[in-house]
Amino acid sequence: MLMNKTQRLVELLLTMNTRHKFTLKELADRFGVSRRTVLRDINELSALGVPLYAELGVHGGYRVLNERTLPPITFSEQEAVALFFVSQSLKFYRALPMKSGWQSALAKFYHVLPEDVKERVDQLQRRLMFWVPVQRWDAPHLSPLLEGALEQKILRISYESENGSTERDIQLVGLYSMNGKWYCPAYDFLRSEYRLFRADRIMSVSDSSDQMRKKNHDKLLITDWFDKERQQEENEEKYDLRVRLTRRGVLLCRNDDWLGSGLTVLEDGTGYISRRISPSFMNWAAAFFIGCKSDAVVEEPKELRKMIMNQLRETISIYEEGSD
Repeated sequence: MLMNKTQRLVELLLTMNTRHKFTLKELADRFGVSRRTVLRDINELSALGVPLYAELGVHGGYRVLNERTLPPITFSEQEAVALFFVSQSLKFYRALPMKSGWQSALAKFYHVLPEDVKERVDQLQRRLMFWVPVQRWDAPHLSPLLEGALEQKILRISYESENGSTERDIQLVGLYSMNGKWYCPAYDFLRSEYRLFRADRIMSVSDSSDQMRKKNHDKLLITDWFDKERQQEENEEKYDLRVRLTRRGVLLCRNDDWLGSGLTVLEDGTGYISRRISPSFMNWAAAFFIGCKSDAVVEEPKELRKMIMNQLRETISIYEEGSD
């Protein structure tokens, strides 16, 4: 059964996106129409913005340029508003791997919405906010990092750490965002282990000249990374953590999910934390509880108490040296 023109144009666009290169004869045979009809359809799609390139000669034909155009998609009003709802969560990110594409897509989408749906979207943007802390440092290499993760290439990066700048080859597990920062778990060929990198500390990105080593390190997925971290934490030796809290201390610790999972609040509003802590969390915990001052008093483990006292003594000595 022959398709009507609209159906044929949609099918033709899908075929173009799949085949990349084709001839008039191939399309005419595919849709059961004349070459002249296919040529008219191609010209119509080209006029609508489909990026086509004609190649002359015996082996010529047509091919779609790198930036393909998707066929029309019908959205309900609820689905349209939902897309703008999701986009609000990205609004305050300083860096996004596809920022220009995201903004362009929303602008096109908004332009064709009915006026009453536009008003609903406008109300949504005025009344709803996903606040993400604005980061001072940019992450200008998110796009090549994401591309490297998708294609599982080995990347040569220049990385700025506490010990200075180093050049190293990595293979990304993926990217994830937390509290406005972007993180890149990756296999580090310099250290021969999986490590976590901050995207804003990556100063340059290029393809490594050695792409042959990736075979052994392309199986771990981004979801597997979190499972791996959780399993590693579960296998570590644990200490009993107990912290006495004032009312203010309860409020401070409640803001942290990890501490909040071990929080008990008493009738007078004070409370305490009782849970297990692994050695890898100790440095973070020491800095956090020092920031709480007298509103959070660590009673155990003694190793954490000693770490807090050493950090306080070091800070005091620095200020004493600078005093008259």
